[in-house]
Amino acid sequence: MWRTVKMGGSTTKFGFFTLVGYTALLLSLGAIVARLSEDRGLPDIPFLLLLGFLLGPIAGIVRPEYAQKAFPFVGTLGLIIILLDGGFEIGIDVLRRVASLVAKLDSITLLITAGISSLIFNLVFGLKPFSPIGFLYGSITCATDPATLIPVFSKVELPINISTALIAESVFNDPLGVVLTKMSLSVMGLSSHQNPILLFISLAAGGAALGLATGVVLERLLAREPFGEYVVPITLGAALALWYICEELLPGLLGYELSGFMAVAVLGMYLGNNLIKHDYLKDDRTFLKDFFEELSTVVRIMVFTLLGACVSISLLKTFWLKGLVCALSNVFIARPAGVIIGTYIPPKEDLNLKERIYLALEGPRGVVPAALVGTIYSKIVSNPHAVPVAIASEMPPKTLASAILVTTFLTIFISVVLEATWAQPLAKRLLKEE
Repeated sequence: MWRTVKMGGSTTKFGFFTLVGYTALLLSLGAIVARLSEDRGLPDIPFLLLLGFLLGPIAGIVRPEYAQKAFPFVGTLGLIIILLDGGFEIGIDVLRRVASLVAKLDSITLLITAGISSLIFNLVFGLKPFSPIGFLYGSITCATDPATLIPVFSKVELPINISTALIAESVFNDPLGVVLTKMSLSVMGLSSHQNPILLFISLAAGGAALGLATGVVLERLLAREPFGEYVVPITLGAALALWYICEELLPGLLGYELSGFMAVAVLGMYLGNNLIKHDYLKDDRTFLKDFFEELSTVVRIMVFTLLGACVSISLLKTFWLKGLVCALSNVFIARPAGVIIGTYIPPKEDLNLKERIYLALEGPRGVVPAALVGTIYSKIVSNPHAVPVAIASEMPPKTLASAILVTTFLTIFISVVLEATWAQPLAKRLLKEE
């Protein structure tokens, strides 16, 4: 129940009661902060990050080393819930109208954004131009965030094709961002898989196929046997089991893992679009949608407050300037270049330049980068010898982990603050009827 942590000359214990205390504090204060920001029409993520930073490195109430130990569990669980909820929000009929655009945003734009971000990171930190260290940062921060976009767009009048494309892009590129990050870890030698192309196929396609199959089975089960109030636990249990099978069970059998996050997103989308077809399952769909919306709010608060608590003042002092340059470049160079190039590749999308600019400037980073960077930071810091010598010779493991943590933290913070703030005025200026 207890884990001993050494701090200087003293020894303290991090265990169940400490975790409960932190959870109570972060959820309570996080809820207050989120509500206050909502009342003022502001996104809550930057304020949750600041809350975690104040409670952690500033006040010392939540110790950064404790937050780092809790983050892998909280971040993984949070990702599962957010992706399941995000999948529920995507209507297949509306998605078909923008399928070509979403496909380009989630492939060409995603890769260009990650590639340019990685080059800039390597340049800023004095690494080789094509060092895999930069690609790790680019992979972590290439995914956009439905948890930020959905509440922001609920207050902004947008053409249906633009809002649907951005939200659908964010739901699908969340698991794709996870896949790309795992590929970059493989290239760095931090994963046992040495063939990144086969890894991508097994992660993305395999995860999607298993998620679809699980959705079909679960739909038939619910159609045959009414579960009533138990529809929530059986669906949540199925999602968690699906993630476990993909990430833990199948790798030992197949040699390549399937993306549990991709599988969960596809499961959510299948259930959200198919349960409504059965009149007697519409109530079940409503129960599930309401439950996962509420649960995603809880995990969002925990993920971002914990991430804020993970960043120490000494790390910020060391990396803030370089991290700021990378973050601003991510928002103003990498993402816009990816969107403009991607949407002009044949078949050319039916978008004018102003619509392309709006798509380019609305891609806030959020839950997925936060969960990924917190988990990777914790793993590298706790086991620095796992980093291959070739990578460590470019940048020491703890420096590598710290640089990516701070830079990702700043990328999330800046992208959310700027893009949530200018969402409405940009829409009025760029998307108003001529």
